[in-house]
Amino acid sequence: MGVGIFLLWVWCWLPLPQGEAEKAQFARAVSLQQAGQFAEAAGEYRSILTRRPDWLEARANLGVVLGRLGRYEEAVAAYQAAIDLAPQMAPIRYNLGLLHYRHGHPQRAAEVLAEAVRLRPDAVPIRQLYGLALVALGQDEAAIEQIAPTVSQASPDAAVLYGLGLAHLRLGRAGFRAVLERLASFPGGKAALHYLQGQAFYRDRQYEQALEELRLAAQGDPELPRLSFTLGLTYLQLGRPRDAIPPLTQAAEREPANLATLYHLADACQREGREAEALARLEQALRLDPEAAEVEGLKGRILQRLGRTGEALVPLERAVARRSNDPELRYALGRLYQQLGRRAEAAREFAAVQRLKAAQLEADRQATPRAPAP
Repeated sequence: MGVGIFLLWVWCWLPLPQGEAEKAQFARAVSLQQAGQFAEAAGEYRSILTRRPDWLEARANLGVVLGRLGRYEEAVAAYQAAIDLAPQMAPIRYNLGLLHYRHGHPQRAAEVLAEAVRLRPDAVPIRQLYGLALVALGQDEAAIEQIAPTVSQASPDAAVLYGLGLAHLRLGRAGFRAVLERLASFPGGKAALHYLQGQAFYRDRQYEQALEELRLAAQGDPELPRLSFTLGLTYLQLGRPRDAIPPLTQAAEREPANLATLYHLADACQREGREAEALARLEQALRLDPEAAEVEGLKGRILQRLGRTGEALVPLERAVARRSNDPELRYALGRLYQQLGRRAEAAREFAAVQRLKAAQLEADRQATPRAPAP
């Protein structure tokens, strides 16, 4: 399963007018591409484009082979150049969306695929991939609107059904059970079935049961999207940070631009006393989002624990400025002020902690149903 089920569109026709030598070179490039010799194919396409920069098919196929070579930014540029040449070609937008999705950029994927769906609302693969990008973004209502109408139009696909099931699960919809039944009906769906059941247990805080299902999912298909991340989170919830580090590291390698993965990996590392590694992961996360309060907060707390109080001050103050209603952050900042001898500021933070906790207790009390009067 995984995004590998989606096929790239490859352009093999020979547009006219071209000379015989150019036709032969294009055909040779396509042949190399189909044989998996992507570096050689890229060289041929680049050679063609030096003479014919407006050759659409060569531009689009260059994006395909560069993507296969893992040269993400170059592939994006090639696809974008092809889109500039033919903005109405939905398959090129699909390929670019798939590239973004595979490299852990669902927002970019969704933006590209939304336009592809507008151009080709009847194209099932485009709508399904757009739906999966929306699932990755947590836009579950919109994802169901895209995926649900397509599942009866194509043979069962574990990746698509998984995305649909996850959207139903997060929304608490009855459709979740129907997806589980459909996944159970064909061999390729068993791993995704266990994964979804694991996520259902995780949502209900039944972490031991979640772990059992996630392990079964990993035995069936270790390449399931975000499975490593979910497995790592489950280990953290069970108080097993040492076991959480390997799957979270794997998740970070697959999606180096995922902020949540880097944060939780750093958390697991610091719980195991691997502070230097944790700080390196947090710096990586801050390069992605310099204003991530939870990342700044964890960085400040680690530096504080290491006795680097001067360095801890800036990230903790930033975190509190962005999340002033977080009592844990404010308590950590109060302790830091106390260590630095700034007693008035420490007292201010501790008073804020008391107010926030009192407000939370009152909110919990109001939310608790009262027994009827006798």
